[in-house]
Amino acid sequence: MAMDIETAEAVETLRSDIHQVDRSLTAEIYRVETSLTAEIGRVETSLTAEIGRVESSLTARIDGVESSLTAQITTLTTEIGRVEASLSTQVGDTRRHMDVVAESLRDDIRMIAEGVVALTAKVDSLPR
Repeated sequence: MAMDIETAEAVETLRSDIHQVDRSLTAEIYRVETSLTAEIGRVETSLTAEIGRVESSLTARIDGVESSLTAQITTLTTEIGRVEASLSTQVGDTRRHMDVVAESLRDDIRMIAEGVVALTAKVDSLPR
């Protein structure tokens, strides 16, 4: 079936319009893709920089806490050493004191024993 000229011209115009819209949409899609690619690149760069800043900040804070804890551990170690030395001295002093007390008690017990022996001898010498 043959088309009349008017219909053929309308079909050709429609084809031309469709091709023009196709080229226009293709160009617009390319422009949007390029724009989005650039924006994604900027966001990626920005996020990478922010992550780097956060990492540096956290590393500095961790280093600060580590230094503080190390200083506190050193202080505690020194204090423990001082307390151990003091306790060692006190234990030695207490041991010497207890040796003196024990010797004194031995003397007291010896004197009491001698008194009991003397008293026993007196009691035994009494008439019954």
